[in-house]
Amino acid sequence: MNKEQKKIVKKVNEAFSKLSVLNNLTWTQYREQLFKLNKEHEKRHRAGDWYQYHSDYASISDCAKLFVVKDIAQSLLNPNKWQVKDLIRIKDTCLLSQSLVNNYRDMIATSLHDEDINELSKLDYIALVDWDHYQENLKKYNAA
Repeated sequence: MNKEQKKIVKKVNEAFSKLSVLNNLTWTQYREQLFKLNKEHEKRHRAGDWYQYHSDYASISDCAKLFVVKDIAQSLLNPNKWQVKDLIRIKDTCLLSQSLVNNYRDMIATSLHDEDINELSKLDYIALVDWDHYQENLKKYNAA
């Protein structure tokens, strides 16, 4: 893992830690539930033919935390992005994240008050798992 990827992991871990507030809302520990579901998604993803895109191989836990943080941040920016009809084409964690934000927005926003929500919403999974592939994609995108 390179220096840039380590910065991403550090940022994700800091925001993830602040989201511990989600564990104290009801009897359900929502942050842990989101983390567990995202870990399961990542394990299934890596069991497929996607190994070639994981050359730097960030941990499954790091990737799961990235998705928890990113989905919450995206929901803070766009609380009505997903509808029930979208559940068949998105991960269930996206809808759960949006529901948490719709129900506990103030508490979540307060817990992340010193984070750049725009930056968290744009976290890139590929940057974490395969830095070279991410850089190639950036070059193609910027050239277009």
